[in-house]
Amino acid sequence: MRWAPPSQSDLRQRLERHRDFHFRRLPARRVTSEEQALNFISEVGFCTAFTAGLHLPCLREAIVGEREPPLPHHIQHDYAIGMTWRLKDVLTAKRAVYYGRAIAGRPAFIAPQMLPAFLRLRAQRISYQTAFRRGQLSLCGKLVMDALRRRPVAATWELKVATGYSRPARRAEFDRAMRELQERFMVLKVEERYEPFTYVWSTMEHRWGEAMEQARALLHTDAAYRIIKCYFLTAGYGAGRAIARTLGIEPKLAAHAIARLVREGIVAPCPSDSGWPRGCHVLTEEHIHDS
Repeated sequence: MRWAPPSQSDLRQRLERHRDFHFRRLPARRVTSEEQALNFISEVGFCTAFTAGLHLPCLREAIVGEREPPLPHHIQHDYAIGMTWRLKDVLTAKRAVYYGRAIAGRPAFIAPQMLPAFLRLRAQRISYQTAFRRGQLSLCGKLVMDALRRRPVAATWELKVATGYSRPARRAEFDRAMRELQERFMVLKVEERYEPFTYVWSTMEHRWGEAMEQARALLHTDAAYRIIKCYFLTAGYGAGRAIARTLGIEPKLAAHAIARLVREGIVAPCPSDSGWPRGCHVLTEEHIHDS
């Protein structure tokens, strides 16, 4: 028997309240300390750092305690942005969370218990040398990996010198390569130094070697299931293709995970004529938190 929500408008409101609770978009639940921030990231599994509106938890949003707070004209005076910025430095230095361009190309946090699943699906499955030979990695990206292989922790300026990309005219190419390597979970920022300002980088193998080992033991289907289940339990609803695109998961793996969640009674498909986006699924009654 196909599940059908009794009232679409009521269901939408309840699911938004579910999000408000789990995303901490409520004044009474907002994040006010480092400990609370770490608990928040651990509870939701993964979240953006600064970007709200992606149907995902957002640390800045949780610090403000409201839905999609507007950005001020002068962001340097925004308390929540400043706190998020400080927390990413502190939590990254302690290796308490993963921080990088992991969600829709935006800065994001991933809790340690969820990191192996992301690595299984998103990390480079072949050596960077093989990826370069196949045309799947830029020359600059390959040279950066060469440099980090020789010295596993290095500042931006050191990498520019080591790769031959220190001239201002080559900055854009270097920046593209660093973004490419981050999105493939090959390198990550481990520190930000301020006098003078520079980023410090390392490889995933050096920084999160244990998580890489755990990732290799996971099946792709199980990794996708963990991420998609975590998404629905916090976000409440979503369309499979959009979720897959945002989280960088192959659509077939996302569809397989959602089908498993339907069989387990955790989510249910919305009727095609209900006004929800095509392919949208929602949490079933017993999993919705709308107090």
